[in-house]
Amino acid sequence: MGEKLELVADIGGTNTRVGLSQNSQLIRKSIKKFPNDNVKSLEDILKRYLSEQNLDTVSGTCVALAGPVRHDIAKMTNLSWEITKDSLARATGAKTIGLLNDLQAQGHALDHLSDDQLLPVSGSRVAGSKETKLVCGIGTGFNACTVISSSNGIIVPPAEAGHYRLPAANQQQKEIVKMIEAKYGFASVENILSGNGLVELNNFFWPHAPRTAKDIIEAAADGAQDAQEVVDVFASFMGSILGDLALITLPFGGIYIIGGVARAVFPFLNAQNFVSGFCDKGRFSDFNAEFSVHIIDDDFAALNGCGSFLGEI
Repeated sequence: MGEKLELVADIGGTNTRVGLSQNSQLIRKSIKKFPNDNVKSLEDILKRYLSEQNLDTVSGTCVALAGPVRHDIAKMTNLSWEITKDSLARATGAKTIGLLNDLQAQGHALDHLSDDQLLPVSGSRVAGSKETKLVCGIGTGFNACTVISSSNGIIVPPAEAGHYRLPAANQQQKEIVKMIEAKYGFASVENILSGNGLVELNNFFWPHAPRTAKDIIEAAADGAQDAQEVVDVFASFMGSILGDLALITLPFGGIYIIGGVARAVFPFLNAQNFVSGFCDKGRFSDFNAEFSVHIIDDDFAALNGCGSFLGEI
């Protein structure tokens, strides 16, 4: 049984999701979630999972994690775990090993998403497109990667796009950038396009009424105008930054956004904030309108991408 199955895992900040894949298809009923607290290493979680599944070994293993992977070694920023291909082979007995940044894994999942797993923001999806795609993550932090179809399979070059300098498209955004620079010494994209970014924007408009990101979204959904103003400016930044990235990467296969914050702000994205910021590119404004934008509504896309990656190597 184990020879026909592959193990896939997605390491988050507090939990690790583990599941099985077969023929590049995720077996959703096999997915289990394990807390990371008080666990010495990922190996312990993977061994426990295999034991619970009555498996001694699997044919392949692929792990996605939030953080850079270099020379087949990954170090978690918020955990003391060091993950290597050798450690994954020891834990699972697998001969084929993959180690990916979590956004790379999402990129490998794009061709396996159905329309009902996508929330349309602007434009129309071209299913099965072999054109370059862009996958962006907006959650605890921000990142973006291109997804390139080639004769050798899907290529998703890693990136740390959340840490480039935060651009400002108008006077209000310039004032917000100044506030971030005064607080942190440097204003990065991630300082705004993240859960904490909502908090920073709330502090800019309403410094005497601090709120969490969750509170801001809930208040906006309840019709509170002050919270809606915060989310509106967030959406404008989001559109402007993704519009810049679209011009840099030319993702005619579509832009796909993941993350809890992206899903939370989806109901508030409209022509006046996101789309306006996305297309406000001078003589290339009409050009940018050609790119389709969707939010991925699937918590297990990274696991799906891990299975897809194993089928390509």
